[in-house]
Amino acid sequence: MSDTPAPVTPSRSLFIAGAGVLLLSIPFFAFGLGFLDTKARVEFSCQEGGPCTLVRAGWLTREAPVTFRLKQMTEARVDRRRSSREGENIYRPVLVTPQGDFPLAAHWMEKERQAQAPVISVNRFLEAGGLPAFSMWHDDRMRASRVGMLFTGTAVVVFLLGVGLTWRAVRRRGQERARGPEVSTG
Repeated sequence: MSDTPAPVTPSRSLFIAGAGVLLLSIPFFAFGLGFLDTKARVEFSCQEGGPCTLVRAGWLTREAPVTFRLKQMTEARVDRRRSSREGENIYRPVLVTPQGDFPLAAHWMEKERQAQAPVISVNRFLEAGGLPAFSMWHDDRMRASRVGMLFTGTAVVVFLLGVGLTWRAVRRRGQERARGPEVSTG
C-alpha cells in the first residue's frame, strides 16, 4: 500500500469541464425545440357560408391562420406520388385555390382512403354552397417530433452532467479554501 494520496482534480479544471458541458447542451436544446415545433398539426374549419381558415401548429407555436373566402376555394383533391422506399403510391389531401395548393395534412399517407376523407368533406361543403359549417384536423406531431424528443432528451442529460460537474467544482473549491494555500517544496 502506498502513502501517496489519490490524485485530486483541481476546482479550476472541474469548472472548465462543467462550463464546457453546459455549453454543449445549448445546441441540443436549440435543435430539439426546433424539431419539436414542426408544424405537423393541420386544422381546417369553415363557418356556414364561409370563410374557412387553415392553421398549422407544432407543440410550441402556431402559424398565423390562412383565411379563404368561399369563392377562393376551387376544390379539394388527393395528390399522389411514388414513395422512394417501396415504389408504391403515397397520398396527401390538398385544398386547391388560385393562390396555390394548401396541404390538409402535414405528411404523405400510405392509404388513399385516409387522404380521401377530408377531400370528400371539403368538396361536399363547396358543392352545398358553404353549408353546413364543419371543422377537421390532422395531427402528425408525434410522428414528426421523434427527432426533437431525442435531441431534447440528450440536451437534458448533457445539461444535468454539466450541472453535476459544476456542483463538484463548487464543493472542491470549498475544500481547497478550507485547506489553505499549499506550499510547494522544490
